Parts: sequence; structure tokens; C-alpha cells
Amino acid sequence: MRRITTAAVIGAGAQGAVHAHGLGRLPGLRIAAVADPVPEAAARLAAAVDARACTNADEAFAEGRIDLLSICAPAAAHREVVDAAVAHGVRAIHCEKPLALTYGDATHLVDTTARHGVVLTINHQRRFDRMHRSVRDLVSAGGIGDVVGAQGFCANLFDWGSHTIDLLRLHLGDPRALSVLAQIDVAARKRVYGALTETASIVKVRFDSAIDAVVATGRDESLHPLGDNGIVLSGTRGRVEIFGGRALVHVDGAETRVIAESVSAEHRIDLHGVDPAVIEQTALALADLVDAVETGRTPVLDARHGLAAAEIVFAAYESSLRRGLVRLPLDVFDNALQRGLDAGAWRPETEIVSTF
Repeated sequence: MRRITTAAVIGAGAQGAVHAHGLGRLPGLRIAAVADPVPEAAARLAAAVDARACTNADEAFAEGRIDLLSICAPAAAHREVVDAAVAHGVRAIHCEKPLALTYGDATHLVDTTARHGVVLTINHQRRFDRMHRSVRDLVSAGGIGDVVGAQGFCANLFDWGSHTIDLLRLHLGDPRALSVLAQIDVAARKRVYGALTETASIVKVRFDSAIDAVVATGRDESLHPLGDNGIVLSGTRGRVEIFGGRALVHVDGAETRVIAESVSAEHRIDLHGVDPAVIEQTALALADLVDAVETGRTPVLDARHGLAAAEIVFAAYESSLRRGLVRLPLDVFDNALQRGLDAGAWRPETEIVSTF
């Protein structure tokens, strides 16, 4: 099979620099182009990686073959960029989350790339976190007994919640969601990286493993004594609490064990203030994607995981708007949060523009 030798990065912000760092560490791979609608941003990152600067994806594809595309643009641009990449003959796409602004666009990305033989991965990079992998091994080996429930905590569903839901699925063995029951608060018209989100929520997910996960989001009050961003796994013999870069393992009759996050020295760099763990995990995700394409195996961050998380998020918005249980697979393909706001179901009193 032909090797992956050329790449392009769409979006030259902080995460674009993170992707470029990861791509630059892959032997035999050249970053040919960096595109961003802000010419100065494209020029800065392109100069740093010795690439051509462009203002859009079409320009990036114009002067030669691109094997791998990293998409670090906002979710609103993902469908257009993926369609252009597929038309150009790109073989692999690594796309930032959230996947898309509607469930219809999310399914389109996954279906279109699969139909054209393009390998699509979504950057839920925490699946490469050594701490989470150690916890996954411990839990799957029965270290806290049989898992009976899980909880997730984060600032919002659409952006941060995408990671939280993906990690819950990882630790529960990637089960299929059967139903979602949710209530959301929209006290403000809140946008995170340009995407509409709720201001608080409580979401219950039933999986085909008969285990329920509950996700709570918000910023106005403390979500958990250990922090506002983490997960708790409950078993018949103990529990694991993962917050702030460490996992506390509580097993009946034993002292609490700490599993700490770790990062290799080569990735402990100052890159636009991004957490070095994210830098390393994204680099590992990109290396895994290239290896998967060249060997024909399924990548760790296969797009089906990203779509599964997106389905739960969009089902939560649908459940709150309906005021009832939503059974999956989800059969509505817009965004119920936007639909409900347009219809006056929520009446936000202010605006929030944020990164979380």
C-alpha cells in the first residue's frame, strides 16, 4: 500500500500548531500546506513548518497530492472541508471535535468518507492518555469489581462533553447507547468556539451493557468535590475518580492508589499554552492514523467513536426539547438546541462567548 508522505493542516490556531507538531515528527511525512482564512496566521504556522501558506482548503489542494488532512477549523467548516478533501483524493483525515453542528452533518462526514475509502479519525486524543489506559486496564480486569455505573462532569455537552462521553464509553468497553433522557438549561445564548451550547445539563444514558452513565455540565456551581471536569467509575468493590490529571482508585479494604498522568519530555513544550498532555496525545493519534492507513487496520480514534459521542449529545438536546426519553438510533438530523431556540422553547437572557 502506498505510504502517507504529504499532509496539510486546515486551521492555524493553537490546535493547528499542535497537529503540525505531531505531523512533523512522523518519518517521511512532509507538511505541504497550511490554510487559514486569516493570512497572517497561515503564514506564521506555514513558516514554522516550511510549508506553503493558503487561505482555504481548495488552495491547499491546488498544487499537488495531499495524502493526510488535519482539520483544526471550527465545527461549522468541517462538512465543506471534508467534502473537498474527499473530492481531492485525500486518503486520511484527522478532524478536531466537535464533529459537526448537526447530527445530519456528523453522519454525512462518517458515511461519505467510508463510502470513498477515506480513513476518518476524530481527535478524542485522551484515548492515548497513559493514565486513562491504565485505568481502562484496571477496570476491565475487575479491579473495582463489576462496573455498575459511571458519571461524567464537564463545562458543556457539545465541546467538552464530547471528550467526557467518549471517555465514559472507553472505560465501559465502548458499549452502544440505547436511550438518552436529559434536561438542559439555556439561561444564556452561549457559544464555545463559535458553536452553540447549553449552560447546564443533566443527562442519563442507558447502554446495551445495562449500565447507566450520568453526565452533568455547567459552570455556575461546583459539579463534584474533586473538580468540574472528570469522570467517576463505580464498581461492586470500589470506584475510580479521575480529575485534574490523576486517578484515585478506591478499593474496599485497601489504601487509595493514585495513577498520575505523565508526558514524555519531548512533548513538554510551550505551544500556545496548550496542555503538553494534549500535544503528546495528538501526536500519538496522528502516528496511529498513518500506521492504520498503511497497514489496513482500524485506527484507535476511528470515526465511529466520534459519531457515537455526537449521537448522545444531539439526543440529549432532543430529549430536553421533547421533555421525554429518546430511543436510539437517533432519527432526527438537525440540532434540537438550535431548533428549540428558534421556536422560543428557551429564552436566554444574555450572551456568552467562551472557550469552555
